[in-house]
Amino acid sequence: MTDNISLFKSCPCPARSPWGAIQTKRELAPGIWSVSTAGHGGIKLSRERNAGVPDYMRAEGGWYEEDCQWSIAAMIYPGAFQRVVQIDGRPDKTEYDYALDSFRGWYPDEYERFFNVKLLPGESRSRDERIFIEETKDKFVLRSAWGDWASWVPKGKVGVCARRASDGAEKWFLIGETYTERRAKGMHGIVIDPSVDTEIEKPENP
Repeated sequence: MTDNISLFKSCPCPARSPWGAIQTKRELAPGIWSVSTAGHGGIKLSRERNAGVPDYMRAEGGWYEEDCQWSIAAMIYPGAFQRVVQIDGRPDKTEYDYALDSFRGWYPDEYERFFNVKLLPGESRSRDERIFIEETKDKFVLRSAWGDWASWVPKGKVGVCARRASDGAEKWFLIGETYTERRAKGMHGIVIDPSVDTEIEKPENP
């Protein structure tokens, strides 16, 4: 999609957004506004700009919220998102760089269609999470955990409540020293292993 500024006209920024009255605003390029409210914010595209967004990811009204959807606007109009920023001490990157990561992470199907590529496992958190949920729907996955500070958890163990998504069943287990390692590796959750995790009765006062 072209970023030729001459193709688009500046337009007034609306006074209100889907998230309430606009408190601050910044025109990134003609027809592209970055806005914030008391509680949220996002990107507003003019009617002409929004018409340039493919229909399979176009937001009605041209509003793209700041958590995830803003990345869609950046994919279509990258020239407006070239400001260099630094977040949490990480190396300087442009807003577009962050948008690309966000777009791939939250919208893997749209990413593949837009760039005509195939994502690999580990390249999109939301897709990996969907796959994890589907593959573990008939297994017990940790839902809550208690350390050995709880009266019902033996020293050196972790007490957990696990849930099976397919039928909503819950069971309780004690996990040993493998808990920390499994938590670090289990980005989307810890799957109970009956061969090493000990099933227990539900505690009276969990």
